[in-house]
Amino acid sequence: MLLAAGFTPTLLSLTALKSRALRRGVWARVSPAARALIDAAILYLRRGGRIKSPALVEALRKAAEEILRLAAPLRLLAKAVGLAIARARGVEVDEERAIALGIQWLNTPRRWRAPPQ
Repeated sequence: MLLAAGFTPTLLSLTALKSRALRRGVWARVSPAARALIDAAILYLRRGGRIKSPALVEALRKAAEEILRLAAPLRLLAKAVGLAIARARGVEVDEERAIALGIQWLNTPRRWRAPPQ
């Protein structure tokens, strides 16, 4: 969960999310359904609409999480993976070793790496 449970899609938050994805170069890797949903919500909010549907808010939250996951810096992803691997193996590691362990796991081809347990 990258977003808090109280995510409210506003025009400002959705345009900022889209511009972040465009700046980081991940907008093309986001699923087409998520891109279309965010674009449609931005257009609807620009014309004065209000999003009240809980199902739509949940769908926009999932799309925002997908974008934020793709746009997250590699260092944060590597640290999270490294800490998960160290925790699964019962090893205490500091931040730099967790990052190194995570980068090693991320750089290993998928067919050779074991899932973090």
